[in-house]
Parts: sequence; structure tokens; C-alpha cells
Amino acid sequence: MKYPFATDTVIDVTKAPYFADNSGMSDCTDALRRVFDDVLKREIEGVEETRKKLVKYGGNVVLGFENRVKYDNLVYVIYPEYAPPRRIIYFPKGTYLVSDTVTYTLDNLKNLYRSDPYMELTRGIHLMGENRENTVIKLADNSKGFGEGCEKCVVSYIAVEDAMESERSNVSQLNTFSDLTVDCGNGNPGAVGLRFVANNSGRVENVTFKGNGSYCALQLALGTEGVFRNIRIDGFDRGMTLPFTSPCVFDEIYFSDVKKCCVDHRNASAVFWNCKWQNVPFYNSLPEPENSSFHFIKPQLNNDGTKIDRLYSIDETKIYKDGTDLVGLSLEYEKFPNCDLEMTVENTAFVDDFGAIGDGVTDCTSAIRAAFESGKPIVMFGSGHYLVNGKIRVPSTVKLVDFMFCDMFSGDRLMSGEDDALFVIDEDSDEPICMRQVYTFEQFYGHFRFICHASKRTLVLKDIHNQASATYFNTVRGGKVYLDNCANTVGTYSMSMLTGMPPEYCGIVPYEFHGQNVWAYNLNPERADVEVLNDGSKLTVFGLKVEGPGMAVKTVNDGVSDIFVSVAAIGSPKADHALFYTDMKSKTNVFGGHAFSIGAEAELEYRCISQKGREFIVRNKVNPYSFDLLC
Repeated sequence: MKYPFATDTVIDVTKAPYFADNSGMSDCTDALRRVFDDVLKREIEGVEETRKKLVKYGGNVVLGFENRVKYDNLVYVIYPEYAPPRRIIYFPKGTYLVSDTVTYTLDNLKNLYRSDPYMELTRGIHLMGENRENTVIKLADNSKGFGEGCEKCVVSYIAVEDAMESERSNVSQLNTFSDLTVDCGNGNPGAVGLRFVANNSGRVENVTFKGNGSYCALQLALGTEGVFRNIRIDGFDRGMTLPFTSPCVFDEIYFSDVKKCCVDHRNASAVFWNCKWQNVPFYNSLPEPENSSFHFIKPQLNNDGTKIDRLYSIDETKIYKDGTDLVGLSLEYEKFPNCDLEMTVENTAFVDDFGAIGDGVTDCTSAIRAAFESGKPIVMFGSGHYLVNGKIRVPSTVKLVDFMFCDMFSGDRLMSGEDDALFVIDEDSDEPICMRQVYTFEQFYGHFRFICHASKRTLVLKDIHNQASATYFNTVRGGKVYLDNCANTVGTYSMSMLTGMPPEYCGIVPYEFHGQNVWAYNLNPERADVEVLNDGSKLTVFGLKVEGPGMAVKTVNDGVSDIFVSVAAIGSPKADHALFYTDMKSKTNVFGGHAFSIGAEAELEYRCISQKGREFIVRNKVNPYSFDLLC
């Protein structure tokens, strides 16, 4: 990937002040650690600033939806009041030689003040290479500390030792690692290529891991959730280690020369598509824990390369050929449209060049409109916080919108609902449009959605994390929508609770589909009255996580919802809602789910009401519970 404009979003590690050597001749470890520290130290400053305000004002001030003084007079800080501007740590092609773990060295990255030990605020970490074939982070041969039994990482997104056994971050949102090769070198049998953490939304994509006899290619820290796509793993004892995770989706994973197992499965919730492995067991010999949800989905390949045309779980008692036995399930593999375009000065409209200023104060609405109306196929944002206060049309000339992980602030017009969406796609085109890489935080909320889909144009949403606003609804039926790693984590229910606004003002559905064909990989709506509304749509979700007392998926008016691997973290077991609701004309199939309560003693009692009027009851006291629901 190359960006055509100079922007402070992109940190080129070969430039000042880091000067990382990409010739492979000198050690880059210290330089790359400094980049990590500089990206994350703004979080420390922001948390401390917010904590001081909360101490000063006590219970009389609300700094965002999550930061407040609790009833026990303890200061409860999860985030800084404002999200620091995101940065992309960019590696131009070359070889970056390291001799120790590339990670942060900060020892006070606290995000939860009343916990002991504290938890790490490691969010918004983006490592991106120019291309994976020629951009290599290489561990020097025979590096100290990477011997047999060490289990030490070449790159790590969380610098605590027990991250595989104990959840040490709950707000590591929208971390990404892409377009790189990690080479563990020779003589490093204890090396782990990458330890990755991401809560709610995360991505590892277009990555090669070379092991040469090393311990493991990819480890996911406890609680990780995200999409893992187009990954090649070669020459390790283990391909991946998956502890207890929220839903993770693995697509196009290729294993070769893996000696013990492709997946060391430790209580994970995962969906696998299009995996290929040669002459090695896919998973280890551990029995499937009762609260896991672990599904392989066609088309798979056997060890000899022949295709397996069946859906199955590790539990061999649950084998379904071609999906035909799954009570009306119509399983289709839908490859997401390729919307990647090469960015050039000629084809890209950079919103800052049209007068947009990401200072959180300047109204950027007109400037952003001008960029979209420029006729150029790509619109690119910069770093910081863009204040927006009105509807922005997305014309058919625009094919790609790259928000570069920027944040937005909503003005009074948007918050009041005078405009029902920020971006409106109201022109048809035979070419799809992709909108990707945004992280809006707690100053982007109100009675509106991020996107109104008012045409039949195919839409791809990729790496869209809206902390406090709803994301999508459509007004024209018959279109196609692809959701790739999308999350809403505060939810409109919390807005009502914390701001005092009436529920009807805040009760917007985060994802609302009317007569659409929808495919989603890792969908994470939380804490809304209804998280997903399927009104007459064909909805297929691989990896769904919800939180709060609301309804996960409501399916009505001849809708069909097929959901593979779901996790419900239920904050209020006595809520009136069903976890899944299906009216008499519709169908819902949930395969591989588990529900658990958060700090609640009461019995879970969640219902899935089928099209035949039956009730499926999920019951359990506090402990996780696995289930398949066929409505």
C-alpha cells in the first residue's frame, strides 16, 4: 500500500526521527519500539487528564459514556475523554532486522483504574507494509531469549506475560496488522511470529509467517475478536494458538510444514473458511470445551487437497453435508468484492486539500462535500477529529472512501436527527463502493446513522468502528451489503441511560436491513434495544457478538438469518427481550453460540421464538452455555 499525500496519519519508520534500516543490515528493534511508544503514550496522557477531571468534579460531570465516578466513589476510567488521533505505522518495502520483541515499553498504560493488576489500553495499533512479499520483519538467527520453551514474540500487541491466560485488555479496539512477512529466522525454536489482541474489532490480513522450526506463527490474546484473512503459515510446530476468544473469522488460511497442529484450540469461538493444510492434524487433541463454538465451513480441503463439501464442528456428532440438513439453511460462500484501488495524486481527493481541518472545532462539512463532488474515484481523510454537521452525498463517481482511521465529531444538526444519516449513497452504479477504516469515538453520537443506503449499489463496509453511533440502514430494497469487521460498542441503549435522553430518541438500531442481501464477517453491535433488524433480508453472519440486555437479531417479514458462531455477553438476564426473535413468516438458524452473564447471579433465560411459535429457552446460571438454535 502507498499513500499519495503527506499526512501525519502515516508514520514512515524509515524516516526521522526513527530511521529504521530496511536494508536488513542493522538492528531495528529499538527504533520500532520507539514508534510503538510514541503511538500509545498519548493514551496515557489522555487517561490521566480525564482521571483528574473526574476527581475534581466527582459525580457532577460525565466525560463520555464510559468515564465516570462509580457509586463506590472509585474513579472508573476506561478511555481518555477524546480519542487520540490514530496513526499508521508504515513499513516501506525492505527487510527490518530485529533481535528482540517489537512492542511498546511503557509500563503505565492503564485503562481501568480500579483493577489490580491494571489493564492495558492498547487500541488503534496499525502496522502496515508496502506489500507482504517484499516487506519483512526478520528475527536475527540464534537471537538471545528465543530458545526452546521460551514462547517469545517477534511482534506483540500486548506486552504482558499472562495475556494468553488472563484478559489484560478490554478496549484494544480496531487493531490491524497487514501486508507484511514475519520471518522468525533460524535457530529460534521458541519464537512466536505475532501475538495479537483486538477487542470488538480487529484484523490480520495479507500476512506470511515463516518459522524455520519455531514454536508458533500467530497467538491471539485472551478475548480477541476479529477477521483473519489470506494468511500463509510455513515451518512452525503450531500454526495458531487460540485461547478463549470472542468470535474470530478465519478466511483463506494456508498451512504448510506445520509439525504438530495447525490450530492449538483452547476454548475458542471461531469460524474457518477456505483453509488448506498438508499432512498435519488441523486442530490439537484437546476435547472441545462445552462453552466453545468451533466450526469449519465449506469449501475446505483435505490433507490431499481434495475438497470437503460439508459443514461440521469439532464435535463429530454434528456433521451436516452441504448444509441441506440444517432446517432450511441455504449456505452460500460469498467472496467479498475487491474494491482495492491504487491511490495516486490524480485519482484521489484528499479532504484536507479542500479545506477540512481535523481539529474537532472547524466545521468540515462543506469541505468534505467538495471532495466527494470532485469527480475523483477515491476520497481520503487525514488524521484527527473532523467536525461534521449535515448530510454528505456519495455520488456514483466515488469508488473508495478511506477514512484512515480518523475520528468524527457530530454537530447539533446531526445530533438532533434533522438529517437521518451522515453519508447518503443515493446513486446507482454497476461498480461497488467501499468505505473503510474509521474509528469514531464518543463525540460522534445522536439521532442519526453513519450511512443511509438509498440505492441498489453494492456496498462494502470494512473496518468500521462506531463507538457511540448507529452504523447502517437502507431505504431502497434489493441491494447487496458486505460488512467486514464492523462494530458499535456503546450503543444507543447506553446513550439513553447515561445522557438522560428519552429511550425513543436513542433507540436506533445499529444495523437495519430492509430487503437486502447481506454478508457479514465479525459483526459486533452492542447495548442497543435491537442490535440487528432483518426486515425481509437474506442475512448471513460469520462471527456475531452482542452485549447488553437488548435483542441480538430480530428477523421479520420473510427474512432469513443464518448465524455461525455467536457470543452473547448478557448484562441483564431479566430483560424482557428474546436473544433472537423470529416472526411466523421468517427463519433463524444459529450454529455454535454461547451466552453468559456479566456479574449477574440470576438465571439466564433467553428465548428464540421460531416461525412456528415455539420457544427455545437458553438456561444457565452465570457459567457459559453453548447452544445451537434451529428455528
